[in-house]
Amino acid sequence: MSKAADKALAESMGRRRPREAIQAEVADSVLAELVPPSTVDLPIESLYRSPFQVRTMGSEDDVAKLAESIQASGMISPIVVRIVPAPNAELQIKQVPKFLMGEKDLTVKSFEIITGHHRVQAAIRLGWTQIPAVIKHMTDAQAAIALTADNAIKKDLTDWDRYQSILMLEQSGACRTGREIAATLGVSASQVTNLRSFGELPVAALEIVRANPDVCAYKLAYKLHNKGFNKSEPALVTEALQRLADRAAKHVMGKDTLDKDDLTAQEQVIPWILGKVAARSTNKTYRRELRINRPGNRAIRVLVTELGATIDAQGLNPELLAKLIEDNLERLTAG
Repeated sequence: MSKAADKALAESMGRRRPREAIQAEVADSVLAELVPPSTVDLPIESLYRSPFQVRTMGSEDDVAKLAESIQASGMISPIVVRIVPAPNAELQIKQVPKFLMGEKDLTVKSFEIITGHHRVQAAIRLGWTQIPAVIKHMTDAQAAIALTADNAIKKDLTDWDRYQSILMLEQSGACRTGREIAATLGVSASQVTNLRSFGELPVAALEIVRANPDVCAYKLAYKLHNKGFNKSEPALVTEALQRLADRAAKHVMGKDTLDKDDLTAQEQVIPWILGKVAARSTNKTYRRELRINRPGNRAIRVLVTELGATIDAQGLNPELLAKLIEDNLERLTAG
């Protein structure tokens, strides 16, 4: 081979593109529709959280446990992503510093996570700079449905997460009917209706549930709405949920407390509210004031409460007044 040919070959080899870039382009082409999807190693800095992700993210402990599992057994399932031309910068996975930007053709593309948000966090915790992924062709509606369906099978998904999924599927236009939403979430149509009861909670109570999703299951939200307490007793509804959320010092069990440690804590909410309403009615101060007008003199004022009765008047004969009360005592004390 001539020196000129050797030089041309060397230059060609020097311009050889990374395997990851070639794989990503194949996955993003029509060819990808004809062959099974292959796994591509994507830089974590090219990943963006999905705007359709409404699931409450796991705690640091959850991520740590997942990281330990991945470190021990490897990542069994790659994450699923789609290419997005103009992602929201606020959703970028920023924890990993940029690396070798000029040598990575793949970094010019951005990928939205469809499934695997927690796996990405675990990979970051392990110090990974790349993560195995499968690139899919998806519209916004398809991405929203796929992400929701994947979340629906998670054991830690709360009823609040499901309610948020309902709102997201409707607002994004991914689902147009209750039946479509139910099928995506893997629940019945009636349960979708019951889950909507979260939206009826008082504003302050809604914020408590938003911060503490475990304190209110959809059954409790439905009961509070069905009994009309959200409108008639918003303060008590908020207080009850706050008591469940606090988990502060152990309360001594009683009619005025809710014990979060009790397995039926949420079942105590309705009886607790009813008890508060009943106590308020019983303890309500009875007060009735009567005025007897006297021409030319100040009116006689009679005040009756549950503690007794007083007569405010001037010029009355006390002996005669006592006699009149005594003579009419039976009628005065009649139920």
